Amino acid sequence: MSAALRFLAAVVVGAALIAGAVHIVAILLVPVYAQRDAFARLSALGELNATVPLPRAAPGEETFPFLDPALTASFCRFNLAGGPVRVRASVGDESFAALSFHTQRGAVFYALTDKAASHGAIEALVVSPEQLRVLESRDPDDEPSRDLRLVSATANGFVLMRAFSDQPSLYRGAEKVVMSLSCTPEPL
Repeated sequence: MSAALRFLAAVVVGAALIAGAVHIVAILLVPVYAQRDAFARLSALGELNATVPLPRAAPGEETFPFLDPALTASFCRFNLAGGPVRVRASVGDESFAALSFHTQRGAVFYALTDKAASHGAIEALVVSPEQLRVLESRDPDDEPSRDLRLVSATANGFVLMRAFSDQPSLYRGAEKVVMSLSCTPEPL
């Protein structure tokens, strides 16, 4: 192979590697610079720490993509700047229910189903890494905390609760289940 062809091949390979690297970096930076993250979109639907029902999925009217019409859902947004947030939800025995905990950008950092319920309720304490250190320093050495402590990487986030109604007549009961969700700030 001549020197000119080797040089041309090296330039083409180098350009392809640079273009690939730029493409990957651009894709990874899009969420960082996006103006309307999940938390911002949900803020238009309800207040901080308030339980807000999501509208039922109907053809052509999906507020959020990929919602199943047999699922009812609610959410509550939280901010950890003032302290931890206690999340509580009652679950019924009739059908499936789930909670998912999301960062500000919408990434799931923890999820629970009704199988994790104790006495018909799910309860967790959402904390920042700093708040977790403070809480752990206050815990007695001989007795572990009974709280399920979930560490959020962002101060803002939201909890999404979903309940399944396996028959249309059970949809109202599933709505009651998701409306039992509460996000209550607690002093540190």
